[in-house]
Amino acid sequence: MYKHIFFDLDHTLLDFAAGEHIAITQVIESEGLTMTAERFQQYQSINKKLWQALERGEIKKDEVLTRRFSEFFQLQAITVDGVLKEQIFRTAINDSHQLLPGAIDILEYLKDKPVILSSATNGVYATQMKRMKEAGIYSYFSHHFISEEIGYSKPQPEFFAYALKNANAKPEEVLMVGDSITSDIAGAQAAGIDSCYIGREKVDATYSISHLMELTDIIK
Repeated sequence: MYKHIFFDLDHTLLDFAAGEHIAITQVIESEGLTMTAERFQQYQSINKKLWQALERGEIKKDEVLTRRFSEFFQLQAITVDGVLKEQIFRTAINDSHQLLPGAIDILEYLKDKPVILSSATNGVYATQMKRMKEAGIYSYFSHHFISEEIGYSKPQPEFFAYALKNANAKPEEVLMVGDSITSDIAGAQAAGIDSCYIGREKVDATYSISHLMELTDIIK
């Protein structure tokens, strides 16, 4: 049925949350503060707001990566250099490559099927490439579509147009698998691509699953 599968990475194959918590803790502690649940929630709210603005094309990625820390520390009545804080975060997150349950199992299953796998992710090119290699999943993909390299982010149509062109794929031949309703699912739908949402919310996707291995019911 499908000739291509585009995989999101963070929260889909890679356990970004685990590495993010470690990285944010290091950033917060760099100013002598203690990580608390409230502070982590404050950061997450700011970060989510900025990434959504990026998805809407309102700001550039560099603004996300520096403003999130400047705005967070402003809430703590501290003025910081957002670039330097991003460097602390990036160093820590670059070393994060935990996989989510079922990630290797589903990639092993799919490699023996007549489908071409591609990574399709928003993020920093060097970071995502390093994490895929260290997690042992890089070689499963024939193509790597990463927003920093492309110049556009999911759900922007230009991201999907670039991926389709470079994968030599037609929209009806592709299944986009991801956890983000606003970038993976909405972006795929706008591009005429079928989508598979992984998570527990009710979503208007072509398919919805709660575990990666449920893809075996779709790709047989």
